Amino acid sequence: MGACRGPWKRLTGAPARIVAALALTMAMLGGPAAPSVAASCATTPSIDEAVLLGDVVFVGTVLRTENGGRWATVRVEERWSGARSLGDTVDVHGGPEPGSATSIDRIYATTRYLFVVHHGDGVLEDDQCTATTRWTPDLARLRPIDVSPAADVVANTASTQINLEPLLPVVALVGALVIAVIAYVFILRARQRPPDWMR
Repeated sequence: MGACRGPWKRLTGAPARIVAALALTMAMLGGPAAPSVAASCATTPSIDEAVLLGDVVFVGTVLRTENGGRWATVRVEERWSGARSLGDTVDVHGGPEPGSATSIDRIYATTRYLFVVHHGDGVLEDDQCTATTRWTPDLARLRPIDVSPAADVVANTASTQINLEPLLPVVALVGALVIAVIAYVFILRARQRPPDWMR
């Protein structure tokens, strides 16, 4: 860093403003001045390697987030490697304190993840360079043999059962309509039949 400061210090006045404006423009356009996440990470391990070698590996669902989505409160659902001592909920930080940021901050959604993290200062730490990934059914192949699937993960796929509760009012309405039609038909036929004395 020290070698880079000299030339910048010699730029003053208009040239310095021009260079700064060009750097800002390049950053906004995503050019060379804007480092990408991939460039900030050395090598991201494959998920297979990470599950075997990771410090703390577990499956959990993000319940809520803060700090721009970078800090997550997570319900622990399956304790894999190094996660036996985790509580029912844990805090996972995918970036630094509010007011600062890095190019490798991880942003969480309120969904299930396979977390590959490490212990930090009272929290679990994560970033874009780890193998943490959203849960998909194919990740079930990596589950340790001594770990049972979470109660709400049936064969590690989203539930395909149809919730009929919202349809109950419609079903009841259709049933009432069918009964009304049948009753009307019977009444109509009864009116059209001649009296007994005319039979």
